[in-house]
Amino acid sequence: MVYLREQQIDDVFFALSHPVRRAVLERLALEDLSVAETSAPFDESPSQMTKHLYILERAGMLSRKREGRVHKLHMEAKPLKEIMDWVVRYQKFWDARFDALENYLHKINEEK
Repeated sequence: MVYLREQQIDDVFFALSHPVRRAVLERLALEDLSVAETSAPFDESPSQMTKHLYILERAGMLSRKREGRVHKLHMEAKPLKEIMDWVVRYQKFWDARFDALENYLHKINEEK
């Protein structure tokens, strides 16, 4: 179970590691689009766009619904929420470290 969750996190980070995939998500955050509409502004071959969309789907960040011959794409936000929750744990760690450093520096300044 832990391995599956780690793999999902890895898939999300990998999906976010490419600027085209991030731009696709930004566009889909505004509205659902067809594959053609999603691909239009990018200078990518159809096979490369298919790979990008597959990577986003595998990460759970993209779903598609078929409307006749048209595939409508929808951004799924849940994996991003899981990543944010993961990052927040480390934010709390660093906030505590910086607070401790700030207290230490104040203490040193008061002793002078």
